[in-house]
Amino acid sequence: MNRPRRPSQAPPRRRPGGPPSSGPPQGPPRRRSPLDNLPQNVQPPFKVLGTQDRMVLLAGAEPLELVVIQGYTREIEEFYGKSNVRYDDFWVRNPKLIDNLRKLDEVLVGIQARRAKS
Repeated sequence: MNRPRRPSQAPPRRRPGGPPSSGPPQGPPRRRSPLDNLPQNVQPPFKVLGTQDRMVLLAGAEPLELVVIQGYTREIEEFYGKSNVRYDDFWVRNPKLIDNLRKLDEVLVGIQARRAKS
């Protein structure tokens, strides 16, 4: 009656074999940002924000511009994280942050103009 002992842990599951799946690798869903949902009916309207993908413009930004963009973006997103406001109501309850959006838009307009020249 010398039976072997049962293992204390279950063996790890095997992954299915075969070729890797085709298509782009998908990670977790991107976190929503107040910069994805810009305020409507703002006068004068934004020149770049909301019309183009800002990530495309960031590829052509200079280091100092990246620092400025990150600063304004981080300030807005930190304020959003601290406030318990619905995603849709953020700009209605925080109109003072629209000034930061204007400054961010000005930097992006400069990047877009420089890219258009080259």
